[in-house]
Amino acid sequence: MHSRTTLPAQAGDAVLMDMAPLTHAAQMYISAALILDGEAPGADEVAGHIAPRVRRVPGLRHRYAEAVGRARWQPQRVCADDHVALLTLDGDAAGAGVDALMEQVRRRPPVSPAGAPMWDVLIATGFTPGRWALVFRCHHTQMDGMAITHTLDQLFGTAPPARRRPLLSGALKPGLRHLPSAAASIIQAARPTAPWPAPAAAVGEGTATYAVTEPVGVDDIKQPGATLTQVLAACFALAADSWWPLPGDRQVHVVVPMDLREPGEQRTMGNHFAPLRLALPTGDPDRVLHETGTQMTTWRRPGLRAALDLVIRRMTPFPAALVLGERISAGTGCRAVVSSVRSRRPLSFHGSPVLDLVPAAPTFPGHALSCLLWSYEGRARIAFGSHTGMPGVGALPQAWEQALKSMRASQPFPLG
Repeated sequence: MHSRTTLPAQAGDAVLMDMAPLTHAAQMYISAALILDGEAPGADEVAGHIAPRVRRVPGLRHRYAEAVGRARWQPQRVCADDHVALLTLDGDAAGAGVDALMEQVRRRPPVSPAGAPMWDVLIATGFTPGRWALVFRCHHTQMDGMAITHTLDQLFGTAPPARRRPLLSGALKPGLRHLPSAAASIIQAARPTAPWPAPAAAVGEGTATYAVTEPVGVDDIKQPGATLTQVLAACFALAADSWWPLPGDRQVHVVVPMDLREPGEQRTMGNHFAPLRLALPTGDPDRVLHETGTQMTTWRRPGLRAALDLVIRRMTPFPAALVLGERISAGTGCRAVVSSVRSRRPLSFHGSPVLDLVPAAPTFPGHALSCLLWSYEGRARIAFGSHTGMPGVGALPQAWEQALKSMRASQPFPLG
């Protein structure tokens, strides 16, 4: 049954939609390329597979609209055929591998019709002999990275439909005593920070840049007492310091999104994370991991996530949330976004298993970099993106891998 209920958009979603004009039409899209063996299917076959599954994911069936000066989510009737298209790499890009594929993915204009929900599926061929890809793309307003993993489960996995918790439901008491620290964390995330010289040097370039690492084993990333996100952030600090030296006073900060969903939950639409601020440390690898982990360990206090949810969704007036969101999303309060997501279930298409998953993070106007780790089936790739032609972004994957090697070779301090 088709619902006509409209729900208010979150402030963060409203801010993301205002980030225009963009360098590329698909710049604010999060992308995930699912690599498969064999012969690629036609668009009709993929659309037929997707069509009955779209109803499982509210984010695929709503569009963002303005109503009486306020942002709203409007339900839409979605025709899967309108959101599926072919992408054939030829010329210089033919046979050039996943880097060439993802470069084309980032530049391909959105497939979805004007006014429709902003997502599409590309059937990509020609990048590697004997392989093809299903590329799911979605505007960051529609979903965040964690929601996209759920969407992939529903479209190309065997996951049962997730339970949905209404936006205004949930127990309040568990987070009450953590409200002061939660409010302080959100305010801190929006504080101005020292700029990197990189954005100023690249401001006239006018072209988004992107780079992705080769797959690396998740077990090779893990460190004693540290989460994957902590290790990712520490490696990024080391890589950034070698790529573009950080100031000695360490006033350069990044934002790390904290997922506000409960396990197994899929909220209705939009982004559901709290932006938390991390000061990039400098020094040798064990010191960097220790200082990074110490900052992020405080975020794991029982009840803090519920308190953040309470502050962001139920207590902060919309105008105030919009101001905070604009400060954070425009890059005033941070110079990079560092996040990690994980696909928890194996994915496939008509019995053919997905062999690899290649991510592309959205590139935010105002942010120097987006850094995304996506783990799938025991392996992970790290993607870097910049909203302008950031000098040297292509060198970051190698710098990140070297930082990881240095960290594994060191003796990190215990984080617990």
